[in-house]
Amino acid sequence: MVNGKTVSLKSVLWKVFRNPAIGETSYEEAAEFAIEALQLINTPLVKVNKVSDLIEVKEHKAFLPDDILTLRGIRIINNEDDFSDGAIALTHATDIYHQGILCDDPEDSSFRQELTYEIQQNKIILDVEEAFIQISYQALGTDKDGFPTIPDNRKVKLALEYYILYRLLEPYYDLGKISDKAFNRITQNKDWYMGAAQSDTKVVSMDHWEAVMNSINRLIVNDTAHQNFFKGMGKQERIRKFR
Repeated sequence: MVNGKTVSLKSVLWKVFRNPAIGETSYEEAAEFAIEALQLINTPLVKVNKVSDLIEVKEHKAFLPDDILTLRGIRIINNEDDFSDGAIALTHATDIYHQGILCDDPEDSSFRQELTYEIQQNKIILDVEEAFIQISYQALGTDKDGFPTIPDNRKVKLALEYYILYRLLEPYYDLGKISDKAFNRITQNKDWYMGAAQSDTKVVSMDHWEAVMNSINRLIVNDTAHQNFFKGMGKQERIRKFR
């Protein structure tokens, strides 16, 4: 499980560069491989939850945040003083002609009851021509030097260490400069710890499990979760008895 603490990636890179097989390699190159590993592990708890400031939509389009890794949701903001007041949750468009219909007027026959969006080429394409939106997304945390922060989890650290070693030494192995025995050991450790890190970062705590089970164990389908931005999805269902 993840304890909520994070450390700088530099603590892992320092161990990697202590390996005598590593030649002239920059911290930046090794950090790129670490980010690659985090994306392959791809569990939500290795990332940082973020909410954007107001983003202006012009001509149906707006730019995504530069540091976005995973999109969690988009909502239209109707009250700039209170974002929760009158906010509308958007859904992803399923209409294959989404971009061919412009709907900005409720009186227009092409106006959709549920506002939708698509994502293409670093842009969000919406039904409405002009609006302000807010995006909930996940990104990598960074330290003061711009290096990613990672969960303070032993399996995650070892997964990154052996993945970086594997990627750095792979070209040397192809040239015959690294023995089969040494490279196979690094490959084996990389495969084991990457899987272990993925399994160990799926759940934060028993409280997290409780919220997950509450969202599953329901008699009445929660069909308003998206409209309410999933605020109460993890709460226990309360059913009143009527006589």
